[in-house]
Amino acid sequence: MQIGDTLSSLFTECFGEPVRSIDLLRGDGSERKVFRIRGTEHSAVGVFGGNVAENKAFIGFTLAFRACGLPVPKLFAVAPDQCSYLEEDLGDTLLFDWQAHRREGAEGFPEDVHEMYVHVLHDLVRFQIDAADDIDYTLCYQTAEFGGEAIAFDCRYFREMFLDRFQPRYDPTAYERDCARLIETLLESERRFFLYRDFQSRNVMITPSGPRYIDYQSGRRGALAYDVASLLFDARALIPPAVRASLLEAYLEGVSARFPVDAGRFEEEFHAYAVARVMQALGAFGNLGYRKNRPGFRSAIPPALDNLAWLAENAPVMKHLPYLRALFVDIAGNLRSEDFSEPV
Repeated sequence: MQIGDTLSSLFTECFGEPVRSIDLLRGDGSERKVFRIRGTEHSAVGVFGGNVAENKAFIGFTLAFRACGLPVPKLFAVAPDQCSYLEEDLGDTLLFDWQAHRREGAEGFPEDVHEMYVHVLHDLVRFQIDAADDIDYTLCYQTAEFGGEAIAFDCRYFREMFLDRFQPRYDPTAYERDCARLIETLLESERRFFLYRDFQSRNVMITPSGPRYIDYQSGRRGALAYDVASLLFDARALIPPAVRASLLEAYLEGVSARFPVDAGRFEEEFHAYAVARVMQALGAFGNLGYRKNRPGFRSAIPPALDNLAWLAENAPVMKHLPYLRALFVDIAGNLRSEDFSEPV
């Protein structure tokens, strides 16, 4: 049976009405197939994924988040083999598109966009802290914690998918030495919270009822700073440094309402995790943009390089990573003029 037929059968079973249309939706980095399915009265998003462990993580996390009152999609039905499921149709408006439309032609960072990001960051605190103890972490299908193993994987990913393609003459010994120092620094952070793992503007849907959240199936325990760095250093969102600082302050207000936090120390952790996140993102853009030939990811490389250059000059952790700092400055300076629109 074809994927569309499987999801259509599940839809008809769930809603008791025939399918009128089933349309493949544009995916992002995932290997899952996502469809919008419409019947005579209902609409749903149908997902097919061959990784059953990943599906179980999404399903289990969704049930836990909804029990906590978090704004994630309703889950309508799951196929017996757990390769397919139906969830609430949240529309087509991503935070990425919503904010880009409002910023077009505007001076600075519009107030309504700033307010939306504050709302999203306060929701992030709810995911990370309020729901942290209600998650079944045995469902984590990659690692149970975003710790040394996961960070080392991202360092290798950046090296293999980006450096080896665009900067092949780097010193691997010096690179590994500084990555080890970076990992050691990151592991000093407390990691008892829920880490969303890919909290960025394409995983936030803007709906009439407010922002809703998707694609958290890679979540696990981890440090608070990683997710906020993922959102505020989201390359394609182009958030100016001054606005990032203001939004980080708003985020910390939400955290401080739950327990005391040392803002200065957290800011250092935030910038250190931003280094790891931007490296991971560039690895992903290299992999998906070139190895898998998805042009949208290639176009994200220049703003990610700008983030890398900014961090090289401003992140306190870079003082202790001299080789990485020099490498980042070199990469950003040499590649800014590159044309990333075509495969190489």
